[in-house]
Amino acid sequence: MKVRPNLFSLPGNLDSLLAALIGFFLIQIFSRHSGIGVSPDSVTYISAARNLIAGNGFISFEHLPVIDFPFGYPFFLTVVSFFTRLDPLQYGPVLNGFLFAVLLYVSGSMMNGFEKTSGWYKRIVLCCILFSPALQELYSFLWSETIFLLLILLFIISMSNYLSQMTWKWLLISTGISVCVCLTRYAGVFLMITGMIVIFFHVVLPWRKRIVHCLVFGSLSISLLLINVIRNFSLTGLATGPRSKSDTGIIKIVEYFGDVISDWLLIGKRPGLSIVLAGMVLFVFILTIFFRYRKKSAYGMEYMVAVTGLTYSVFMIFSSTLTRYEQFTSRLLAPMFIPLLWSLSYWIPGFIASRSYRMKWIYTGPLLFAAAWFLNVEMAADYEFYDGVKDAGIWGYQEDPFVQSGIVRFVKQYKSSFDPRYPIYSNAGDAVYFITGLTARQLPFTAFSDRVQTYYSAKNSYLVWFGDLDNPEMPGLPSILQNKNLELIKQLPDGAVYISK
Repeated sequence: MKVRPNLFSLPGNLDSLLAALIGFFLIQIFSRHSGIGVSPDSVTYISAARNLIAGNGFISFEHLPVIDFPFGYPFFLTVVSFFTRLDPLQYGPVLNGFLFAVLLYVSGSMMNGFEKTSGWYKRIVLCCILFSPALQELYSFLWSETIFLLLILLFIISMSNYLSQMTWKWLLISTGISVCVCLTRYAGVFLMITGMIVIFFHVVLPWRKRIVHCLVFGSLSISLLLINVIRNFSLTGLATGPRSKSDTGIIKIVEYFGDVISDWLLIGKRPGLSIVLAGMVLFVFILTIFFRYRKKSAYGMEYMVAVTGLTYSVFMIFSSTLTRYEQFTSRLLAPMFIPLLWSLSYWIPGFIASRSYRMKWIYTGPLLFAAAWFLNVEMAADYEFYDGVKDAGIWGYQEDPFVQSGIVRFVKQYKSSFDPRYPIYSNAGDAVYFITGLTARQLPFTAFSDRVQTYYSAKNSYLVWFGDLDNPEMPGLPSILQNKNLELIKQLPDGAVYISK
């Protein structure tokens, strides 16, 4: 996607290409022991892609419609599987290595489009992105964020170009990217909000055009996701899956947000400090927006970066007060990492260039020290991650402790003995499917008491219980044994298999 002459040209991006190659090989190194990382979400994506390629429809390992996640990422895996004739587990490391490489190359190229930039600034920031523990972990798993982040960067480029040229061509390109983002993750609607905000407040456009462009952008951006949600509701009565209302206060949510920033800096988590760090993140984005808008550069890359980062941060905090998310993790906030890094540092090249020769050295020293400290923090975390995966594999369902556990070995051996007439329930149905390839159902969440009671009263089913994968959202084993007549098939130190007749 060409925004400015030579922005993405190879001669001007040899440093970006080098970072991309290193990023690709880092993912191969992390995946060398046991393959790409697989989490419960990954199993849903994999099973949906396998069922799509087999012509069974958009269904999960439970043989039920996929509603917890939108259609985009499983369809992406389906397309890759169709052309490669390989399973996602086979091409996962190469695919993620390639996506990480593209992310790095695009990031380096985007910095060529900053108002003030320099080679040393670009290379230092590229290293910070390359060695980010948050991004390296993210691209070590089959997760939808691997393309989500890349699409966000492409949106920033296209929308920045739209704001400077105000043409339908760039508005429609931005809209197309926004459609893909919304269909990749439900949280992708934040990008639709971002686009409508920058269009509405772009004072160069007349009011009538701003309103028309907002309506076109917003309605088209949400169109395919809306179809996805209508399909979900018509099939299951749920729009985006069984989601409980949040019972966490705003202060605690902000604290969890700041805890992730503490993790990125490798500093201890303390409630007061975490809240301050969260506030500082929002302040950095707001400050950048204010200064870029005030300088009449509300169409530049830096402005769009800050608006995107702020909108995502506010959206995640606000939505957490409505719907119960998992506690904020590095994965959930990773889309904020690159915009935050740029908003913190974009001003440095221009600031240094405007100083006298003597003052340049005075200011450059502390800035280089801060960059060296941050890179040292990142690489220490990287080594810790590598040290954990080189001999045991990436955590999750491909990690040695899980693969070699007693319950996993037994379920593999017992696979052919499961009566196909009896459904298999589990507190980790995704794990049962991943181990055996058999259809398995998740236990109902305790928040839906009617479904729990239906499960208790049902007969003729199996229960595979993983002791190390206990989910507090589901009924505990003591409660199940008390309310359901189960016969023990096999007891193991880390789990058990039961049958109900």
